[in-house]
Amino acid sequence: MTGMKRLIGLPVILEGRQIGTVVRGVVRADGKALSGLVVRDGLRASRYLEAADIRMLGRLSVICGGKPVRVPRSAAFQLFRVTDANGARIGLVTDVLLDENTLRVKALEISSGPVDDLVSGRWYATAFAVQAQGNTGHVTIPCRQN
Repeated sequence: MTGMKRLIGLPVILEGRQIGTVVRGVVRADGKALSGLVVRDGLRASRYLEAADIRMLGRLSVICGGKPVRVPRSAAFQLFRVTDANGARIGLVTDVLLDENTLRVKALEISSGPVDDLVSGRWYATAFAVQAQGNTGHVTIPCRQN
């Protein structure tokens, strides 16, 4: 597994040549898989690499099989607020853990706030549902047992 934050800054390689670096990852609106990567090459405009064109998410680079395209509007989507099934606010999504082979989301890293992060650390939710509201996804998890 790898975190989407770890992908930021990795070079993107197409046919043995670097075509840019990863700016950020984008998950699908249902929050269950990677939709694609936003890639930038120097001063040029950002481009979008579809998940279907990603061959491998490596530790040192991302290998792709197709050229990036214009960034779609859906690439602005991000997971944000987290509540439990009762509606109580839990925190914010800080990272997404992906399976490198299938590009499926395995877990969400959730922060309950800076003080809670210091006291008990961030935690991972493997069971969740996402409700898309414009460009943000509202994450609902089952009631957390402390």
